[in-house]
Amino acid sequence: MPALTGKNQSSASRLAEYGARMGELLIRRRAELEARAARIEAELAIKARSEFLANMNHELRTPLNAIIGFATMLRDGEDYSLSAEQQRTYAEYILQSADLLLGHINTLLEVAALESGRVEINEEPIDFASLLEDAVKRAQVRAEAAGVALKLQRETDEICGWGDPERFAQALDHLIQTAVKLSHEGGAVHLRACLNTQGWAEIAVRDEGDGLTKDELAEALEAFKELHRGLDRSFLGPGVGYAVAKTFVEMQGGRFFIESREGQGTLARISLPQAEALYGETHHEDDAEDIAERDHDAA
Repeated sequence: MPALTGKNQSSASRLAEYGARMGELLIRRRAELEARAARIEAELAIKARSEFLANMNHELRTPLNAIIGFATMLRDGEDYSLSAEQQRTYAEYILQSADLLLGHINTLLEVAALESGRVEINEEPIDFASLLEDAVKRAQVRAEAAGVALKLQRETDEICGWGDPERFAQALDHLIQTAVKLSHEGGAVHLRACLNTQGWAEIAVRDEGDGLTKDELAEALEAFKELHRGLDRSFLGPGVGYAVAKTFVEMQGGRFFIESREGQGTLARISLPQAEALYGETHHEDDAEDIAERDHDAA
């Protein structure tokens, strides 16, 4: 092999220097692009939060104004010559508005907890049938106010999943509230607890609303999004309900499935593995550990 001449060595040195400079430029350029992307993402997140809070401001004020207005009329009932039936009706309005307001406040607290990462998961067996019945009772006031029927299909078999009862109940509450919100007056929301084809404990919630497009559904699964139908500012979209429910379910190792067709409503399904299956795995692991300890002692 011929020896390198001074000219060849000089060319190689220049090439190496050029390559080093190009590498530094590429690294610097990549860092600039990453910083720019992070800045844009942060700006979009701030904008989304601002829009969410602006929308929630409307959602909070509406029931609060109703509570103040009807409570004032009840207090000054003699001035308005209210009948007993009118008083009862206004009291119902106050209860419905308070329930709506409480739901919005809970949503704000849940979103804040998810954003800060301060959500704890405490897993134990969950009776899906009992949990679903309790959720229907909690949603009854809001459903009656919207003129929507909650139709619960009861199963005779015991359905038991493994997860956090509180967080799973919160996810279910969001699904039912969203289904009621997307339903028309006189419509119905269908609910069912069952074992799915994979053998997991599952709860399905289906409304009879207008359904969502693919783009609307994609936005609904992102927190801080609020869909509007036209320019009426009626806030008929699903809000953050689907996004919060999906997060709570997946934090427990569960599965979240949703599909929607325009004109045919939306179906959401949330599921957790069966408690019995996990008990079996746990006992099996415990037995294996006991055997290993006995073998070690014998040795």
